Amino acid sequence: MRTFNVAGLYFAVVLLFLLYLLWMMIKPFLAAIIFASIITGSVYPLYKILLDKTKLTRQLAAVVICFLVVIVIFFPTLYLSFVLSKEAVTLYQNLVLPLSSESVKDFFMGNGHIAGGLKKLNTMLGVEVHVNNFINEILSQIRNVSALVIVTINNIVENIVSFLFNFMIMILVIYALLAEGIPLKRFMLKLSPLPDDQEELIIEKFNQMNFVTLVCNGVGGLIQGILAGIGFWLAGINLVVLWTTIMIILAFIPLLGISIVYIPACIYLASTGQVFSGVMLFIYCTVVAFVTENWFKPIFIGNRIQINSLFVLFTIIGGMTVFGLGGIFYGPIIAILFLTMVELYHKFYSSQ
Repeated sequence: MRTFNVAGLYFAVVLLFLLYLLWMMIKPFLAAIIFASIITGSVYPLYKILLDKTKLTRQLAAVVICFLVVIVIFFPTLYLSFVLSKEAVTLYQNLVLPLSSESVKDFFMGNGHIAGGLKKLNTMLGVEVHVNNFINEILSQIRNVSALVIVTINNIVENIVSFLFNFMIMILVIYALLAEGIPLKRFMLKLSPLPDDQEELIIEKFNQMNFVTLVCNGVGGLIQGILAGIGFWLAGINLVVLWTTIMIILAFIPLLGISIVYIPACIYLASTGQVFSGVMLFIYCTVVAFVTENWFKPIFIGNRIQINSLFVLFTIIGGMTVFGLGGIFYGPIIAILFLTMVELYHKFYSSQ
């Protein structure tokens, strides 16, 4: 019969207490640390090239990578924050404010194309189509959008300082992961009870998914968003920077992507009498999305990660529900780590 081990119990209590304190210290910076890990996994191949092709030390190569991250991410993001806040105000002034109860009723019951279509439908079906409830629902949604726009503008302005601080933390973490990557990796692997080959597989899958999510989808998102934004500009749609940025973000979502923006835009053009522009914009954006998703991305991604697009869609939506915008990256990574653990279970542990 085992005797009660006071020393072991004391050790466990102290360890758990220290882990709790460590968690409380890390918690405010957890998002910055996770995103820094994602970026580090994505830029690590470039870091290896710098080490192999130049005589730079690990520390200097890490400084170069951090500098590139600042150039590629920090300054564009800061610039877009100001531009988007300005365009969001313009959108609110030009689109939301003019949509009064009378203007919406005129749109559906006046002399426009939509109103004419509803009148023809009444005549053809021989029944009266009541749109009052529909109009009231639209007005309710407009009020919700107005509140959302105002909150978003305020958040952008308020979060600029927070963004600067978190970005500084992120750069420090990226530098530490690159410059001290080998001893840090050894230390982390020592904490895990798994065999080294299994830990290496988990790290490999994590880095592969980082590359696919951030680099492949990022480049694909830029291509789709910018080309679709050019189409918006040619079609005469205002606030191109705002819509382009939204489409770049939405392009990370498989199956749906930029269609969430360009299909309503095409309907809007057609409903305002610009039928040709609406049809051409629809064809153009559809071709851009189809070619990028079915030709460019498969070539770019290659055989790195083979995962069902519908499954990725659900993980992104679920990730955004739990983690906000960062869920675009966190969702697929959590999913691939889960699938990797399931693979390890069936291979090594199911018989136990």
